[in-house]
Amino acid sequence: MSLIVTEVYDALIAAGAPDEKARAAAGAIPMVENLATTQDLADLKTGFRQDLAEFKTEVKNDIRELRSEVKNDIAELRSEVKNENTQFRTEIKNDIGEFKAEMKGDVTGLKGDVASLKEDVSVLKRDMAVLKLAFAPAVLALLVKLVFFP
Repeated sequence: MSLIVTEVYDALIAAGAPDEKARAAAGAIPMVENLATTQDLADLKTGFRQDLAEFKTEVKNDIRELRSEVKNDIAELRSEVKNENTQFRTEIKNDIGEFKAEMKGDVTGLKGDVASLKEDVSVLKRDMAVLKLAFAPAVLALLVKLVFFP
C-alpha cells in the first residue's frame, strides 16, 4: 500500500466518499515532500548550466590538446619523410656514381679491346700484303705457263 495524503483522505471521507475510493484517490496524489519546488528547478537549472559550461571548457581543452598533438605528429612525420627522402637521394646518387664508375671501367676495357682488335687487323693487313708479295711471282709464273705453254 502506498502512502496517502491524510488530509485529502479525511476530506473525501467527510464528503461521503466510500473508504476504498477515498483511499485510492488520496494515494494517487503525490506527497508534497516528493514534489520539486521552483527553487529546486532553478537550482537544477543553475547546476546544469555550470555542468554544461564545464563540459564545454573540457571539450575545448581536449580539442586544443588534440590539435597540438596532431600538429606535432604531422611535424614529426614531415621530418621523418624529409630524412628518408634525403637518405634515398644520397643512396641514389651513390648508386649512380658506382654505375658511372663501372661504365667507365667497361668503356676503358672496350677501348682496350678495340685497340687490340685494330692492332690485330693491322697485323692481318701486313700479313696479307706479305702473302700477296710472296705469291705474286708464283701466280705470274702460272699465268705465263698457261698462256704460253698450254
